[in-house]
Amino acid sequence: MCLRCHEWHGHALAVLAGAVPRGCQECGLSLEALNAITPGATTRMYVVPKDGVYQVLCATCKDAYCAKRADLYRGTPFGSERKL
Repeated sequence: MCLRCHEWHGHALAVLAGAVPRGCQECGLSLEALNAITPGATTRMYVVPKDGVYQVLCATCKDAYCAKRADLYRGTPFGSERKL
């Protein structure tokens, strides 16, 4: 695992413990930039197990990843809700 992924994994664990997310690891947008896309709305961030580590993803990146990994989610309540 590279240092960047290790640091993001640690950050994702901190987010699970209640820390504020820095932004999306996949697209690289900060939380401030993501909040600016939809003014007045709270940006929801997701901690997703990806490539053996936890990653913090925005909704767009999370949806794209889950669609690509339908094999992981098929047959689960999460996958059924999203018709994977």
